[in-house]
Amino acid sequence: MKAKKTLKIIGKALLVLLILIVLFLLTTTVLCRIRQSRAMDYLNEKGYFNPVSAGEYDVNVYCCGNENGKHTIVALAGYLDGEMYIGWRKMTAPLEEENRLVFLDRAGYGASGDYNGDMTVEHVVEHYRAALQNAGIPAPYVLLPHSYGGLYATFWESKYPDEIEAAAFLDGTQAEHFDLQQDAMDFGIVKWVSLAGKLGLLPPLIRSEYGKEFAALPEEGRAAASALLEKTMSSKAATTEIINLQKNTNFVWDEMAETELPKLYLSVLYAFHTKEQLIAEGLTADFLRNSYGVKGDTDDEVYANYLNGIADHREDTERYIARLGNCQTVELPGQHEIMFDQPEECSRILLDFLHGLES
Repeated sequence: MKAKKTLKIIGKALLVLLILIVLFLLTTTVLCRIRQSRAMDYLNEKGYFNPVSAGEYDVNVYCCGNENGKHTIVALAGYLDGEMYIGWRKMTAPLEEENRLVFLDRAGYGASGDYNGDMTVEHVVEHYRAALQNAGIPAPYVLLPHSYGGLYATFWESKYPDEIEAAAFLDGTQAEHFDLQQDAMDFGIVKWVSLAGKLGLLPPLIRSEYGKEFAALPEEGRAAASALLEKTMSSKAATTEIINLQKNTNFVWDEMAETELPKLYLSVLYAFHTKEQLIAEGLTADFLRNSYGVKGDTDDEVYANYLNGIADHREDTERYIARLGNCQTVELPGQHEIMFDQPEECSRILLDFLHGLES
């Protein structure tokens, strides 16, 4: 009898716990919808929301700066950067005085529609092009990609060089060749993150991982930026995009063609050469051990091992840059999100590049 009574109590406790979990998830999901609704209200209020048909879904196209400027600069987001027209503006403000800036959200990003199919490089570039055409924004363009956006820019300027005036890569992901069997990566966690996003569970992770970057934004735009990142992280398109990373880098490496179009590669993560540079950027030995898992019995060994790894990656990047053709490299040691980390210095480098196009 006591055993039955105990099991009955445990069963009721588990049922109560299940009900509490369901209520918790319903609450977080509703709060997520409220955050994203408020973010869209903010985008509408500021004029950021301008959906344009790309065929299978709408792409958000935000234009700013000088409509009749010298160049039309097209900004392409890095992975998960669904709020670039909020987060990049300290960097792009000096560029907007003499140029037209166009921010393109690809599928699943920011205010763009989601997409159920594979986010291949060909698909993304064709829909970028369709959105610009349907928005009435004529070529030629100066492409301004960050990180993963560099793959799309590389393919774009290789396949359609007549549409591109120049390209400036902000620590762009380089095309290279993976052995898809030996180098297979497990992206299972990405699917869990997407599910957590749909259930409204990502704000603590976003505050932890992106708090420093969002602190640099105007206060009025921080909540919207966080909600847009949350929406992007939970999208099907962003999930398949990262799962296709190795296939996409292989595809671009095979398809890219050397062109004489002027190019700039701003090297950030692989621009460190000394431990003093690392320390100045806050990359202490303890940080490298705890955050990046760098091995070493002494601090100097940790720094040496990390710098040796960077040197190997730098060689891969140099091979990619050589294949691009007519590409100058500028090193700016810092955080990968350089538009948050050093916006003024980034602006100066980009302006020098743009002025060089005019000489």
